[in-house]
Amino acid sequence: MGNQVEKVKQKSSQGRPKSKKDQIVKAAVKTFLQHGYADTSMNQVAEEAGVIKATIYSHYADKQALFKAAIEEVVLKKADLGNMTNQAQLAALSLDEFFDTLTARLLRLFKDNEYLRLIRVVIGESERFPEIADLYLRTVVVKAMEFGQSYFKLHPELGISDPLAAAHIFCSSFWSLMMWQKLLGGEKYVLLESKRVKKVLVELLSANAKEAKKRRV
Repeated sequence: MGNQVEKVKQKSSQGRPKSKKDQIVKAAVKTFLQHGYADTSMNQVAEEAGVIKATIYSHYADKQALFKAAIEEVVLKKADLGNMTNQAQLAALSLDEFFDTLTARLLRLFKDNEYLRLIRVVIGESERFPEIADLYLRTVVVKAMEFGQSYFKLHPELGISDPLAAAHIFCSSFWSLMMWQKLLGGEKYVLLESKRVKKVLVELLSANAKEAKKRRV
C-alpha cells in the first residue's frame, strides 16, 4: 500500500514546476498566450499558478517584468539563446558549424507553437504597448545579433566588411522565412525549407571569403 501511495505521489508530481517562481512563469506563459498582454492581469496569473498575488510580486515587480520572464521561458530556454557569447567557442566554429548552430536553435523555435503564439502577441499588441516590443528586442533580437556580429568579427578570413550588417542579413533571412512560411501560412503555397536558405547563405559567404583571399594574395 505504501509503495502504491508513493507511486501516485511521484506520478502526480511529474511535470510540475520545480519552484514557486517556475510555477509562476509557467502560469504567466499560459495566461499571456491565451489572453494576450492587455487582457492578462496579475490576478489571473496568480489563480493559474495557484499562489496569492503577493507571491508574484515577491519575484516580479510588475507585469512587464513578468512578461520578460515569459519571453525568456518561451524563447531563451527553448533555443538556448542565452548561451551564445563564448568567444573561444565562436572562434573555433567553421562557417558551416556556425550556421548549423544558430539555425538549429532558430528552427527549434519556428516549430514551437508557444513561440509562434508569443510572436503574434508581441506584433499584435506592440502598437498599444511598445514596451513589449522593446522587451522582445532586448531579450531576444539583440542577443542573436550580437552572436552573429561576434562571429563575423572573429573570422576576418571571411572578408566581411560590416559584421553587424552581415548578422542582420543572416538573422533576417530566417526571421522572414518564419514569418511568411509559418505565421502567414505561406508554406501551403510555396514551401521553402530552411536548409535551402542556409545553403545559399553559406555559398555567398564562401564565395566572398575566396574573393577576399585573392585580394590578400
